[in-house]
Amino acid sequence: MSGFAKRGSKRIGSAVLMLIALAVAGAAQVGMPYPPPRRSPQRPAFLQYVSGEVSVAPSATNDWKAAQLNQPLKASEYVWTATSSKAEINLGGGFLRMNSEASLTLVALSPNNVRVSVNQGEVSLTVFRLLPGEIYELDTPNATLTVSKTGVYRVEVRPSEEKTLVTTRKGSIVATGNGPAVKVDSGQQVTFLGGNSLQHTAEKAPPQDGFEEWAAVRNKRLGATHPPFVWGFGYGPYPYGAVVAPGPPPPPPPY
Repeated sequence: MSGFAKRGSKRIGSAVLMLIALAVAGAAQVGMPYPPPRRSPQRPAFLQYVSGEVSVAPSATNDWKAAQLNQPLKASEYVWTATSSKAEINLGGGFLRMNSEASLTLVALSPNNVRVSVNQGEVSLTVFRLLPGEIYELDTPNATLTVSKTGVYRVEVRPSEEKTLVTTRKGSIVATGNGPAVKVDSGQQVTFLGGNSLQHTAEKAPPQDGFEEWAAVRNKRLGATHPPFVWGFGYGPYPYGAVVAPGPPPPPPPY
């Protein structure tokens, strides 16, 4: 065999070996799972309904600005609704709605933890999806409220009376503090007073007020009326309400 033929045979042999190696490597990877996608450290949250005078401020600066429709929200931000105003926050797995003259602080917005401090006023929380290990928590001056089931919850904080009213329309929520935990089941209303001692009175939930009826209409429109709730989003451009530039609202009251 000539030298040219020998060199050709070697090149062909090397190519065959390379193809075999690639085939073996490919076969070894068959069935191997892809690495899981990286999750964002923050849960997306945004204002999907703004009616009247609504303001947002970073808690570190207290620099209040008029809220904008579909405005993204971050942890450690205040949200305030003025007189005759409403707001709705999309939390991905739920909706948090604020009635007139309500104040809250977004404490944590992670994939597994939503934590909100209700400083004053009336809010409604609808949780339509609750994954294993996922926590929705509402902090109030009188108790820490942890959602244990998908459902609809109303919380009203009255700072002047040092009182918090918790109503469960659907689901179950647990109040904790400096005392035995208190469970508020569907159809119940519990009033907490006496600091965070969990001193309370319980009774049958009263009929829905006008704010709750509005929240129920919103749930129906967004497909979150019956557990297990349907995933619903409210991205615009929808006629959610006018955004009006407010005057400087008072900061959320400390507790």
